[in-house]
Amino acid sequence: MKKSFALAFLFFTLIFSAQNITDYEYIYVPKKFKDFEANEYNLNTLLKKSLEAKKYKVIQDDIVNWPLELRQNPCKVLNADLLNDSNMFRNRLKLQFSNCEKNVIFETKGSSMIKDFELGYQDAMNISLKNLQNSQPKEIEVLAKPTEKIAVETVVEKPVQAVVASSNSATPEVSKKAESYSNGTMSFQKIQISKDQFILVSSSSSVPFATFKNTTKSDVYRVTLENGTSTLGYTENGNLVIEIPTNDGNYKKEVFTAK
Repeated sequence: MKKSFALAFLFFTLIFSAQNITDYEYIYVPKKFKDFEANEYNLNTLLKKSLEAKKYKVIQDDIVNWPLELRQNPCKVLNADLLNDSNMFRNRLKLQFSNCEKNVIFETKGSSMIKDFELGYQDAMNISLKNLQNSQPKEIEVLAKPTEKIAVETVVEKPVQAVVASSNSATPEVSKKAESYSNGTMSFQKIQISKDQFILVSSSSSVPFATFKNTTKSDVYRVTLENGTSTLGYTENGNLVIEIPTNDGNYKKEVFTAK
């Protein structure tokens, strides 16, 4: 039996208590930067060693392999990126660290007169890191600032018997196996991080695209997108569906098909 219901919820703007890079303990250093090939000029290795020397814990694995604590709260991790800012006279680098909202909280630059690319870029890297202080980690808290929004969705209500049977069954263990989904342009991994919460994450990003939390309604979820926006999600014909807010105040249906 179909039943329409109005689900009132709040949009949340995430506010992070950490303001300085030294507040963080973990930094994600990708295997490949935007402007450089994988470990080109040995820059990834050099950055990793330099950060560790300054008491930071460096992560290089994809988010699906992160410790459970960090998968549940990826905002504890900063993301490093290295940009090529060279000109014809100098080898120059720009090193940026951004939080899970993709806001750059620390940027430093280095410039070298050494003409050899490998030695020059490494020299520029070392110069840029002189401005970076040692890690003095603080607890990274996420606060929610609500602004009202209403969403209305029609769902198919499952038979009462099925719900009762499910409630009587044993609580399943949290699955560590990742399932694959696609929205037609990108591929995502579904990772169950607790019995009532899972995430969708792309292999190209360390920040979950969406975090799903169970509601009291079967197969309906509260969803937090990577930009902090909260919305509605549900399962439909074995696929995941997210109601994506649009700029005009409406919603568009984005379907993630199971592979």
